[in-house]
Amino acid sequence: MSKRYPEEIEQIRKSLSGDELKVFDYFLRNISVGEIIAVRELQYRYKVEKPLEVIFRLINKGLIEKGEGCYNLSKELRELLWSRGFKARY
Repeated sequence: MSKRYPEEIEQIRKSLSGDELKVFDYFLRNISVGEIIAVRELQYRYKVEKPLEVIFRLINKGLIEKGEGCYNLSKELRELLWSRGFKARY
C-alpha cells in the first residue's frame, strides 16, 4: 500500500506475509465489512485462496474482530489510526 501508516501499523505489516498481509491491508482500507462480502472479495478480487482461515488467524493475533455479521479491524488499531488522523471507510 502506498499510504504511510503509523509506525505501529507498519511493524505489524512487516510481520505478516502473503495472504495475511493482503487480508490485513484489506481491513485497513475497509474497517468493517460484512462476513459474506469480505470472504467473496478476498477470494475473488484479492486472490486469497482460503480467506476464512486467514481471517481467523488474524483474529487470533488480535488484529481483526468478529462482530455481528461482520469483521472489523480491531478496536485498538482503529483507535490508533483515528488518533493519528486517518479517516475510516465503512
